[in-house]
Amino acid sequence: MPAATLPASSRSWFPAALATAAYVVSTLLILFASWRLADRHFIYPLDDTYINMAMAKQFAAHNVWGVTPYAFSSSTSSPLYVLLLSACYRLTGPLAWIPLLLSWGFGLASILVAGRMLASHLSPRWTTAVLLSFVLLTPVFAIGVLGMEHSLHLLLTLLFLEQLGGSDGKSRRRDVLLFTVTLCMVATRYEGLLAAGAAILLLAAGRRWRRVLLVAAAAALPVLFYAWFSVSHGGAWLPNSVLLKGFRTQGSGAASRLHSLAAATSDHLVRGPHLVFLTLALVIVFLALRRIRAPQALACGVLGIAGLLHLVAADVGWAFRYEDYLLGAGMVAVASAWPPLWSLRRRAAQLAILPLLLAAAVLGLRSGLAAAYLPHYAQSIYLQPWQTARFLRSNYAGATIAANDIGAINFAADLHCVDLAGLASAAIFEAKRRGVYTTRALDRIASAQGVQIAVVHDSWFAEHPVTAMGGPPLPASWVRVRRWSVREKYQLGGRTVSFYAVSPALAPELRARLDAFERTLPEGVAIER
Repeated sequence: MPAATLPASSRSWFPAALATAAYVVSTLLILFASWRLADRHFIYPLDDTYINMAMAKQFAAHNVWGVTPYAFSSSTSSPLYVLLLSACYRLTGPLAWIPLLLSWGFGLASILVAGRMLASHLSPRWTTAVLLSFVLLTPVFAIGVLGMEHSLHLLLTLLFLEQLGGSDGKSRRRDVLLFTVTLCMVATRYEGLLAAGAAILLLAAGRRWRRVLLVAAAAALPVLFYAWFSVSHGGAWLPNSVLLKGFRTQGSGAASRLHSLAAATSDHLVRGPHLVFLTLALVIVFLALRRIRAPQALACGVLGIAGLLHLVAADVGWAFRYEDYLLGAGMVAVASAWPPLWSLRRRAAQLAILPLLLAAAVLGLRSGLAAAYLPHYAQSIYLQPWQTARFLRSNYAGATIAANDIGAINFAADLHCVDLAGLASAAIFEAKRRGVYTTRALDRIASAQGVQIAVVHDSWFAEHPVTAMGGPPLPASWVRVRRWSVREKYQLGGRTVSFYAVSPALAPELRARLDAFERTLPEGVAIER
């Protein structure tokens, strides 16, 4: 029965019910396809998920903030999510499906909040259409199965906009809600600072000083607390992942730094046209509604400015997740603003239609790719990082190993891990930050920490590595014993992972252990001896 023909009492819940059904069906289909492709194993489609799981496991069991129980490491940019996951692990133990339950549940909650926000401005028919687009085009269904913090970040961004748009009356309850939501949004992902900063700018322009102070204090608190916590444990004031993968400029002079920033931004523009188009539409809507003082202007302005900042300072395009909070919240903000925009500023509405249609077209393609690729991502994780984790767990438990993909191996096995990418190893991180990460430095650090074997993607370690997270060529004294290859790279560090003995004397033992283990490898892993 179409929504328009339903009784009024039914129309109020119909949009959320239909969107929830679409969410449930799409996520279940992806999970089932992933399970089949991974030889009927439950595997997440990203190794990053296992980094959060490893940290939560260690904090729950050993009160150590790190991927191993042996050392502090500032390896995640989502401290609140890791704390939530750790709290669950204290109750249940490190069950593999707990991150999925959290991620999926926060995605469901974001649908309900989006439906509540839209119902205040749109008819049930249009609310249904926008909510379905919210689920299928953002795509909320994709981040729901990742087992990561992105669903929570989207939910908190929606709640932030909802509380921000309220009246400025001296309501203690509203102030507490806005403060709490802002704090949690920033603590969940540091990109929350972009939305908070944009809100502070627009609130200050409107002389809403009470809210400026409230949002600024709430946004600063988790950053300052984490900085104190990390520095007191010998870490940097920001998470390693933010410093290594986030806002980066290279070179010593202002001109070279500006050039590298422009190059990074242009790369984001190419990889994120969906965000470019939606940001343009948000800016158009904001400018049009701001002239007539429409309350919906603030949300569009906050997300439009945050979108511009994200294109410069953050990342886009990796497994449909980094910019999802802007896409989902932006879709809700534009749809909520459309009635006054169309009735009072029709020329601006017509101007915004083209970028919205272009964004929808790219998002539709992106969602199709998400549905098609996510099961294959899980299969590739099963064939490479998970098999590597199995090998290390059964053959090198308690040993010191070096690696550049640190999630699955540290969640599944008890290791002393030297992270050659720098996310979880202070010595590597400092060498990278100081620009002295050379082959000699790598060899010295590995020797000092007693590394026995290394499991790495060779393409990460070269004169010109394939990723900014890579490093220098590996020491010539390391002996490559074996290579495992898979057909497609997908979200892996590379198609081929190599096993090295760090000295010739250790090579025979590594070779013998690999020979015995490789009889258990699944089909799809090609072995090069």
